[in-house]
Amino acid sequence: MKIIRFLLYIILLSPLISQAEEHWYDYDHLYLQGGTYTHYSASDNHDGSNVLISLEAIKSNDWSLGLALFDNSFGQFSQYLYVGKNWNYHGSFEGFHTKLTAGLIHGYHGEYQDKIPLNNFGTAPAIIPSFGYKTGRYGADVSMLGLAGLLVTLGLDL
Repeated sequence: MKIIRFLLYIILLSPLISQAEEHWYDYDHLYLQGGTYTHYSASDNHDGSNVLISLEAIKSNDWSLGLALFDNSFGQFSQYLYVGKNWNYHGSFEGFHTKLTAGLIHGYHGEYQDKIPLNNFGTAPAIIPSFGYKTGRYGADVSMLGLAGLLVTLGLDL
């Protein structure tokens, strides 16, 4: 049953992956981000480092492929592999953008496996919306982590 659910996750994500272009390995530039997250409500179980680092391959059509590495709220090493789409606002809102990523989070195990929805064998689907500002090579984003909290990142084009 778990394998069937995992295959369903892949099938659900495949349209996003195909939209990211035929040659996923072709990209315009890399974007490195580092950040921290906070919870809407504190818990004694939250003992993770609250630090995240990610690398995105940005395509000229504003699609991206990325990998984020972090210790989750419970101190477990976790990863988020995702496909994303950026929408840039020009004119009066020059530099501002919104982004939506969808992918798989891995790393919530044991007694914390149920802390994220649909988590099977330590892997769960995720959709993360964010908004931000970028000028030149530098950017900043705020991402909404469902009902759990917010992630704030600073980034640099490589």
